Amino acid sequence: MGKLAFTGIGVHISTKDMAASRKFYETIGFTPVFGYGPEEYLKTLPVGCPTAPEKFRGISYKLADGGDLEITDGHPAIKPEVFKETVNSGKISAMIRVESVVPLIEEYKDRIKFPVRHYYWNSIEVALRDPDGFVLVFIAPFSDKELADVKKLVDVETINP
Repeated sequence: MGKLAFTGIGVHISTKDMAASRKFYETIGFTPVFGYGPEEYLKTLPVGCPTAPEKFRGISYKLADGGDLEITDGHPAIKPEVFKETVNSGKISAMIRVESVVPLIEEYKDRIKFPVRHYYWNSIEVALRDPDGFVLVFIAPFSDKELADVKKLVDVETINP
């Protein structure tokens, strides 16, 4: 067998409350690039967003460098009861690279339950859970300015080897 030529990776999140999840992700800054679902749901998507009819609702967000994040309230390969569950484990999380974590902290300061950290490998990281409990780790490159701006908003833990 030949080796796979990877072109990107995506995360598919099964959500119990589509409206709450969309609000969360779109408030952070994710932009819908494709939606599917019943006609009434499709009318809620931004003008110009490509759509397809489907029994359940879903929306895809494109990230830079070939990454995708998709939220949906149904899937033919997933048992319906899974969508009612809250994620109670951080065993799997998504790492999302951003230019700055400042806008995230400004918007969601009260929801950040994990320490904001400056790591010795030159990153500043903020972790928070989405409405279903899925952990997202936002990673910004370290700079003195980024650290100073973050420290104006929250305490920062410095992690050294």
